[in-house]
Amino acid sequence: MKNKTTFTNSLAFFFLVCLIFNSCTQGPIDVTSEITEANKGFMEAFNSGDANALAKNYTSNAKLYPSNSDVIEGQEAIEGFWNAVMNMGIKKALLETVTAERFGNIAIEEGRYKLYVEGDQIVDQGKYIVTWKKEDGQWKLHLDIWNTSNPAPQPRASLNDTVWVVWNRIKADKVSQFEDFNFNYLEPAVAEYYPQMRKTVRTLRPVEQNKDGTYTYFYLMDPGISPDGYDMTLPLTAKYGEEKAGEYLKMFRDCLKDGKQEWIVTVQTAW
Repeated sequence: MKNKTTFTNSLAFFFLVCLIFNSCTQGPIDVTSEITEANKGFMEAFNSGDANALAKNYTSNAKLYPSNSDVIEGQEAIEGFWNAVMNMGIKKALLETVTAERFGNIAIEEGRYKLYVEGDQIVDQGKYIVTWKKEDGQWKLHLDIWNTSNPAPQPRASLNDTVWVVWNRIKADKVSQFEDFNFNYLEPAVAEYYPQMRKTVRTLRPVEQNKDGTYTYFYLMDPGISPDGYDMTLPLTAKYGEEKAGEYLKMFRDCLKDGKQEWIVTVQTAW
């Protein structure tokens, strides 16, 4: 009887060891669909401009690791960070989970993001790694690090370099047409055929209407090159042909109050 009891205990101990061993050596579990679902709460809060609700998607001691910044820790600080981002004009965030693997109550997500301003214009896109933590049966962001995939900013004008400032006063009923020309026709042509122009030109969108009802959009040539280097006809003709280029230039001029641009040539100071 004693031998039988010893055998039974040994067998139970053997199975217990096997169970513990298997539990400890179990590989990661794919939870991509769960994290994709959890990210919907983040996006809904962001896209509605609710930084407080957004911060609640994080654990109480969560940390952000943004570029060009120190670590940001805790829900209150995280709320302040995302509120500042929203106040910069970022209207929408799109998150895409590439993979997510679970290790106990921790999940590691690899993903990609896009950030948009008004008019669904992309201003940043990149990749991220998030460590998620399960709290009360709910996945929450715990460690959040990301970086942009956009090219590094080009060097700007140095002391005494030329800078061109061009302003376009756009008729109120032609704003959509101007942005269509600028972002969907001119910019792709410049990027493809005149990349040197793309590297030096910045565009600025107004935040409010002028007293005369127009909207002023700026082109900054920083640093500026010769005036011929900014002829819109060149990239438009190269990409779309002479006939279409003429149509698009007419489309542009039709947006301008009095049919003309205004500009000034300046030089960079020491400040």
